[in-house]
Amino acid sequence: MLGHEGLKNKIEVARVELHHLAEINGFMDQRVLEQSMFLDELINKYNKIRYDLYKKKPIA
Repeated sequence: MLGHEGLKNKIEVARVELHHLAEINGFMDQRVLEQSMFLDELINKYNKIRYDLYKKKPIA
Protein backbone atom coordinates (compact mmCIF):
# COMPACT_ATOMS: atom_id res chain seq x y z
CA MET A 1 0.00 0.00 0.00
CA LEU A 2 1.25 3.46 -0.85
CA GLY A 3 1.95 5.91 1.90
CA HIS A 4 0.49 9.39 2.06
CA GLU A 5 3.33 11.04 0.11
CA GLY A 6 3.59 8.20 -2.42
CA LEU A 7 -0.10 8.53 -3.16
CA LYS A 8 0.24 12.30 -3.59
CA ASN A 9 3.01 11.72 -6.13
CA LYS A 10 0.94 9.13 -7.98
CA ILE A 11 -1.97 11.60 -8.10
CA GLU A 12 0.27 14.27 -9.60
CA VAL A 13 1.58 11.90 -12.27
CA ALA A 14 -1.98 10.82 -13.13
CA ARG A 15 -3.10 14.46 -13.31
CA VAL A 16 -0.30 15.38 -15.70
CA GLU A 17 -1.13 12.36 -17.86
CA LEU A 18 -4.79 13.36 -17.91
CA HIS A 19 -3.96 16.86 -19.12
CA HIS A 20 -1.62 15.44 -21.74
CA LEU A 21 -4.24 13.01 -23.05
CA ALA A 22 -6.91 15.72 -23.12
CA GLU A 23 -4.67 18.08 -25.10
CA ILE A 24 -3.95 15.42 -27.71
CA ASN A 25 -7.29 13.62 -27.94
CA GLY A 26 -9.95 16.00 -26.62
CA PHE A 27 -12.02 15.69 -23.48
CA MET A 28 -14.50 13.11 -24.80
CA ASP A 29 -11.91 10.51 -25.84
CA GLN A 30 -12.29 7.16 -24.08
CA ARG A 31 -8.66 7.23 -22.85
CA VAL A 32 -9.24 10.65 -21.27
CA LEU A 33 -12.38 9.44 -19.53
CA GLU A 34 -10.60 6.33 -18.23
CA GLN A 35 -7.67 8.39 -16.95
CA SER A 36 -10.09 10.77 -15.27
CA MET A 37 -11.78 7.87 -13.48
CA PHE A 38 -8.38 6.50 -12.44
CA LEU A 39 -7.43 9.92 -11.05
CA ASP A 40 -10.75 10.09 -9.18
CA GLU A 41 -10.02 6.72 -7.56
CA LEU A 42 -6.59 7.90 -6.42
CA ILE A 43 -8.04 11.12 -4.99
CA ASN A 44 -10.74 9.16 -3.17
CA LYS A 45 -8.07 6.88 -1.63
CA TYR A 46 -6.03 9.93 -0.60
CA ASN A 47 -9.07 11.58 0.99
CA LYS A 48 -9.93 8.39 2.88
CA ILE A 49 -6.41 8.16 4.28
CA ARG A 50 -6.54 11.82 5.32
CA TYR A 51 -9.98 11.37 6.91
CA ASP A 52 -8.88 8.22 8.78
CA LEU A 53 -5.79 10.00 10.10
CA TYR A 54 -7.89 12.98 11.21
CA LYS A 55 -10.32 10.72 13.09
CA LYS A 56 -7.47 9.14 15.07
CA LYS A 57 -6.13 12.44 16.42
CA PRO A 58 -7.10 13.29 19.96
CA ILE A 59 -9.43 16.29 20.32
CA ALA A 60 -7.93 17.72 23.50
